[in-house]
Amino acid sequence: MRKEAIAILVLALVARAALVAILPVQDPDEGRYAQIAQGMVQSGDWVTPRFWDDGQHKSFLGKPPLYFWMAAGCMKALGPTIFAARIPGLLAAVATVVLLLAVLGRCVSRGSAELAAVLTASAGLFFALAGAAVVDMVLTFFVSGAVLAYVAFSCETSPGRRTRWSLLIFALLAGGFLTKGPVAVALFGLPTLIWTAWHRAWPDLRDHAWFRGGLLFLALTVPWFWLCEQRNPGFLKYFFVNENLLRFLTHDYGDRYGEGHTYPRGSAVVMIVLATLPWSLWAGRLLWQQWRRRHDARLPASADRVSRFLLLGFAANVAFWCLARQLLLTYMLPLVPLFCAWLAVRVYRDGAPSGRPFAIAAAAVALYALVGALAVPIALEKHGKSLAGVLKRANALTEEHGITGPWVFVRRTPYSAYVQAGERLLTHPDESPAESVSRGLALAEPCLFLFRRRYVERLPAELRERLRVLDDGPTWVLGVPAARGTPQAQADQADQATQTASGTTQEASDGPNP
Repeated sequence: MRKEAIAILVLALVARAALVAILPVQDPDEGRYAQIAQGMVQSGDWVTPRFWDDGQHKSFLGKPPLYFWMAAGCMKALGPTIFAARIPGLLAAVATVVLLLAVLGRCVSRGSAELAAVLTASAGLFFALAGAAVVDMVLTFFVSGAVLAYVAFSCETSPGRRTRWSLLIFALLAGGFLTKGPVAVALFGLPTLIWTAWHRAWPDLRDHAWFRGGLLFLALTVPWFWLCEQRNPGFLKYFFVNENLLRFLTHDYGDRYGEGHTYPRGSAVVMIVLATLPWSLWAGRLLWQQWRRRHDARLPASADRVSRFLLLGFAANVAFWCLARQLLLTYMLPLVPLFCAWLAVRVYRDGAPSGRPFAIAAAAVALYALVGALAVPIALEKHGKSLAGVLKRANALTEEHGITGPWVFVRRTPYSAYVQAGERLLTHPDESPAESVSRGLALAEPCLFLFRRRYVERLPAELRERLRVLDDGPTWVLGVPAARGTPQAQADQADQATQTASGTTQEASDGPNP
């Protein structure tokens, strides 16, 4: 393996692992998923994922549990932290790169495999989510892994090895199904079916280990779905109909866990370009130059077959997402390794390429690390997407002022607060700022209020007068009840009362005698 590739892959791994430890948690997604995993560890219920929402501990039936199981296992081993919840994403990213190296190295060339691994590790969206507490990177490993395993299956001539690759495909599809449901099978099946029909490659389908693979898939997936339906009647209907069918057809699909993100049909084309930066721009430039020079872009037969299948692997799925209006940029992530693998095979034909892609990759990874370490925490805190700073200030104020009551997040409690400060919180439903403040003022012990700044402005004047601000930040305002807020506040009020009483006594003694 060439030293440039090794250096960049090590740099990407070290940089992303460091960011896993130092980046503040981002609400709502990271906070919610980490909270669900933490709930599994605390409750011991590994069948029904649950999370705190609107003041209640609700079942989360929008996604299967594999990512939550992985994150909960890491939390059980390392402690219930956001860091532990991010480990599955980092491991899935490493596994994806390793599988790229193994399959392309076996079916095309070692050089194209190394280039594909470097391009993937330095693609913007892949690097950003390789270590986030979200399901997308885990899904990416299973979906892109299944496509790559099919490439290896198609290239293999030994019947025994073909059977093993076939069984691996079924296992990976089962993992994807347990991560996000039927969409994992669709993202694999669409390009595979088109490829088979187009090239009349029906013998490949006949050679699959359908019986053993089918049993493996069912054995891995059916038990949890059956158990979850028994404990949550109606789950199967909601999950398969609402979450995996109506979501892509209509805006109002009965979402229980958030709001849909609607974009014009065809937005997936823009999203895949953004997801694969900087390599989408590099690919466009290379292909344009080849077309203008009429460069002979023919590949050896085996590499050409792999190249066309990888192209179909991401292009067909981009077309699939173009038909949907409910989508996110993160939906493109499983297609990023396929795009990078296609590009690597495409350009790696006349010996090793120049050092330019390796230089671009190194610069991109260094830039991501710098932005992630310096700019991202500031941006997240400025826009109220992270609680790292506000919770640190809340801890300091609690100790400084001897606050004995709970912390009350005004209006609603961010998901990540349950992971980072669960025992200190007063759980309450989503409500108006005035209701939250009235709830805190009624407590027997003085509490700490945590406001987003805009909520302070919505309070009636009489409630604002009953608050004492301790920390007036640009995004968050922290305060206590003014009347009997803290032991320190009570002492200040007692001193003031004593001084007032003393002044009154002095005035009386200085006045004329009756």
